[in-house]
Parts: sequence; C-alpha cells; structure tokens
Amino acid sequence: MRAASPQLSLTPAGLPAGRRVPRGNMRWYLVHTPMSMEHATADKLLKLIPKNLLADAFTLSKERWEKRNGVWSIRRVQMYPEYLFVVSSDAHGLNSALQKLSFHVDLVGATERSIMPLSEDARAFFERVAGSERVIRSSTAVILHGELSVTDGPLVGCEALITKVDRHKRRCWVRVGEPGRGFLETLPLDIPIKT
Repeated sequence: MRAASPQLSLTPAGLPAGRRVPRGNMRWYLVHTPMSMEHATADKLLKLIPKNLLADAFTLSKERWEKRNGVWSIRRVQMYPEYLFVVSSDAHGLNSALQKLSFHVDLVGATERSIMPLSEDARAFFERVAGSERVIRSSTAVILHGELSVTDGPLVGCEALITKVDRHKRRCWVRVGEPGRGFLETLPLDIPIKT
C-alpha cells in the first residue's frame, strides 16, 4: 500500500521522483525491465556499462511474514517487481548507454531534456533500513501502555514514522519522506508483546 500527495511527482512504481540535478551528483534512478528479469538485468548492466556511468545496479527486497499451516515464517520478496535501481552521477550518459544495449531497459522519468532521480528522502530511508545487502529485514517491537517501541531491526528509532500496525499480519506502514510529500511503505514488524 503506497499513498502520496497529489502534488508529488511519482515514478510508475509509486516512488517519489526527486528534483532534476546537474551532472556530477550521485543519485538513484529507477530502471524498468521485464518481470522476473530484475536481478539478471542488474548483473548485466554492471558488466556492460562503464563504471563512470554506472556506480551500482540492484533491486530492493524485504522480508514478509507468512502463515502456512498455522506456522509463521519469513519469506524474502522483491519490493518493486519490474524495476531495479541504478546509481549514477551522469544520468544522461547512462541513458544513452542503456539505449545502445541489445536488450530493452528504460530509465524511468527520462525525457529529451531531463531525467528524474528518486527523491533524496526515499533514497536516504532505503539506504538506512536496507543496508548493504539491500534487504529490509523484519523488526521486533513491543507496545507498552499504548506506546510502540521498536527493540530490534532496521526500524529501531523510526517509531515516529510508523503510521499503522497490523499485529496479526506482522506488518506496519511507514511514512517515507516529509508529511504531505512522502509515501507509505509496508514493512515487516513483529509485535509479540502488547500490554
């Protein structure tokens, strides 16, 4: 579930687009690729595109709690099917290189004159909670006297960003970005204690 302010520019994946930036600023961009080809495409791009145009290419994943036959377990799922992230300080050069490839990929938000990066708020949040593995792991929290306190995991210290919890499905909705400008992301959260 993602919601955003109507005045906020969004990518097709529902992520907020940032402001256009001059060449030289390292930013995250979204790339559209065929379904189920996200990881393979990221690997290909890292091999084929020069390092001065492409610093990194990756997908974001998160853990998801699932209950089967009465037993809870965690499964890793891709957050944005059909999309991967690329990091570049030269979006126009990267876009030109992508257009010359023998397989089809599109830099999201690219026009003749500009390319929209992912918003800095979203990038900073994802870097913080996904870490170097680019996986958002489940957090653990307690609710004591009506107050939520995250005790373990990537959401420690993010209590003010959590807008809603679903204890039964072990998930929460987290506000990414400034109020009125951000979006909601559903993330795993186990709350074994509530008093």
